[in-house]
Amino acid sequence: MGKADNIRSFLSITLATVKGGVRDRLYQGIGLVGIFFIFSTGIFSSFSMRQPVEVAINYSLSIIQVISALVTLFLGLNLISSEIDSKASHPVLTQPISRSLYLLGKFGGFTALIGITIVLLGFFSYLGVWLTMAGMKNPPDISWMNFMISIAGSFEACLVLGAVIILFTSFATSAILPFLLSCAVYAIGQSTQSVIRYIESGMAKGQLSPGLKAIVKGAYYIFPNFALFDFKVQAIYSLRTPAKLFGVSAVYALIYVSLALFMATVVFSKRDLP
Repeated sequence: MGKADNIRSFLSITLATVKGGVRDRLYQGIGLVGIFFIFSTGIFSSFSMRQPVEVAINYSLSIIQVISALVTLFLGLNLISSEIDSKASHPVLTQPISRSLYLLGKFGGFTALIGITIVLLGFFSYLGVWLTMAGMKNPPDISWMNFMISIAGSFEACLVLGAVIILFTSFATSAILPFLLSCAVYAIGQSTQSVIRYIESGMAKGQLSPGLKAIVKGAYYIFPNFALFDFKVQAIYSLRTPAKLFGVSAVYALIYVSLALFMATVVFSKRDLP
């Protein structure tokens, strides 16, 4: 196949993946969640009499992180596992296209679906925060740029998690093992940075053995550091977000996604399909 044929095949698989995600009625559910955003943000922010806007921002961005992670798990686990189990992918794989191109096309569709999801959730959360501020006589100044950067960080985290899920589904024979492994990776990736800071602060001196410290540091470098994509604090308190820090997170996400997809294509190309 020529380069133009590869591009057309990639776009076809990507578009088919997007259509499949829409047919799962995922976005109808997101619309309902968005409506809940609008009405619940003001209610939850009213619990704080002194900092209702800060509470509203924290609540909105936290919900985006949770829902986007759940959507990533749902989409990622259904990209390959469900199609292999139902043999829906066999007609595609019997075509003159490589399995690596098939995987990359699937990830391209996944990226588009996650991007649309993040944009919709971000829009609804913006409305919730805006309505909270509209009901105040003297609303505080907030940084909407930081708000968008925090949402972009959630998008980066979803891409990394999605690439990890595809890596696991490339060799697993069922969706259960990738689900458990992905949840474990996400949980570890959320906590490694805090544990490393605790160790390096010297507070853990005498409490952890050298072997355990080595294991923790190894996990820090092997598992994705999802805390790197969390910019909620900067958005809540309108702190300056260094461009270098956001750039580092973007490069980190790109490198991790590339490595995970490379390993996934190598494993998937050698897999015997039923």
